Amino acid sequence: MQSLEIATVEDLVRVLDERPQWLEALRARLLTRELLDLPHRLADFVAATDRRFDTVDRQFDALERQLDQLRTDIAPLKAAHARTAAMGEADLMAEEQGLSLVGILDREEIRALVRSSDTGGIRKHELRSFRLADMVLRATDSAGTECYVAVEVSYTANGRDTERARRNARFLSRFTGRRADAVVAGLRFDERIRLAVESGEVSWFQLDPEVLEVD
Repeated sequence: MQSLEIATVEDLVRVLDERPQWLEALRARLLTRELLDLPHRLADFVAATDRRFDTVDRQFDALERQLDQLRTDIAPLKAAHARTAAMGEADLMAEEQGLSLVGILDREEIRALVRSSDTGGIRKHELRSFRLADMVLRATDSAGTECYVAVEVSYTANGRDTERARRNARFLSRFTGRRADAVVAGLRFDERIRLAVESGEVSWFQLDPEVLEVD
C-alpha cells in the first residue's frame, strides 16, 4: 500500500479529494448530527413553506374572485341608486344646458317614440339600448322650442356612457327633428373621457355626493 505523506493543508485537501469517504468520515467526526442534518431539514422547511404559500395564494385567489363577484353583484344596485339620484337633479341638468325641464320620458314614451319613427339602418341592439336609456329629458329652450337631453348615469362615467349618450342624442334628433343634447352624469368621470367633455362632444353633470348617500 502506498504510504501517504501529509505535511501541509494542501496535502490534506488533495487526499480528501482523492478519498471522498474520508471526507465524510471527517465531517461526521467534526460536525454535530444537527449540523449534518441541516441541509435536509432546510430543504424540508423550504418545501413545507412553499406548500403553505401555495395554500395562501389559493385562498387569496378565492377571496379575489369573491370580491369580484361582489362588485359585479353590487354594480346594478349602485347604478340604480345613481339613476334615482340623477332624476332628482333633472331640472338642474336641463338648466346647465340652457333649457327648462318639461319632464322625464318614461319607458313607454321612449318605446312609442321608436315605434312611430323611421328606424331603417339602425341595428336592433342599438334600438334596444336606446329603449333602455338611463334618462331622456323633454325640455324647452329660451324661445320655448321643444328639445331633448339624452342622459347616461354612472358612479364613474366612462367611454361607454359617453358613446351611449351621444348615440341616444343622435337618435332623438333623428326621431323628433329637434335639438338633442348628450349628457353624462355621475360622481366622477374616467380621465379617458376628459377630452370628450372638454371639447363639448358631451356635457358633464356632477352629482352631489350628498344625494348619493343612503339614509
